[in-house]
Amino acid sequence: THDFGERSTKYAFHLNILVDGGYLPPETLYELKRKLRRMIYPRSVIRKWGDKLDIFYEYRQTPAEMMHTLKYVTKATFRDIDWDEPLACNLHGERYSGWWGKWDKSPKWQLDEADKKLQNLVFLEQGKCPECGSQLQWNKQPLPLVLVLMEDPADLGNGYYALPAIRPPPAGRRQPTNLIELPDGDDRKHPNAVRRSIALAQREVSRRNGD
Repeated sequence: THDFGERSTKYAFHLNILVDGGYLPPETLYELKRKLRRMIYPRSVIRKWGDKLDIFYEYRQTPAEMMHTLKYVTKATFRDIDWDEPLACNLHGERYSGWWGKWDKSPKWQLDEADKKLQNLVFLEQGKCPECGSQLQWNKQPLPLVLVLMEDPADLGNGYYALPAIRPPPAGRRQPTNLIELPDGDDRKHPNAVRRSIALAQREVSRRNGD
C-alpha cells in the first residue's frame, strides 16, 4: 500500500498486488480490469464521479525484475508526518504489507550472493529475522531515527536497520588493582551513617574535655 506518489506530497492512495501467474493478452486484461472496477466502484459512484479507477498491470519474467518490483511495492512513501498528520496518527501501528496462501513448495529460483540485501528485505517483509529466520517481535512504539543512527547501524534498505550486537559482559569477576584493603578497625569501613555518628560523638567528647 502506498499513500503518496513517487515525488509528490499530495495524498494519492494506491494498492500494489503481486500474484503468481502468466502473461495476459490485452483482451483478457481489459475484461479483468472492467470487472475489478465494477467490484470496487458501484454504479452510483461512477455516474456521479466517473470511472477514474486506474489499474496498472505489468508482467515480470526474470528474478531481477521480480525483486525490483517487490522492492518498489514494499518501500515507504509516507516519509514525513507533516504531509498529513491526522492520517499519520490513524495509521500508527498498521502493517502495510501482507500475504496469503501457502509457501510450502520448493523455490523456483534462488538469489545469488549479490542480491543478499534484497533477500534480507524479503525476510523482513515476512516478519522474519534475515540472520536466523525466526519470527520477529515488532515494537509497537516507534523509536526516533536519531537514536537508531547513534548506534551506527547497518542500513538494510526500505527503512530497516540492523543494530550492532550487544557486547557481552566480561568473563569472570573483575579484580580492581588500584584499591587497598583497610584495617579492620579503620572507621572508613563503616557505613556513612555510622561514620557520621562516630564523628558527632568524637566532637561531643572533645567539647566536654575542653570544658
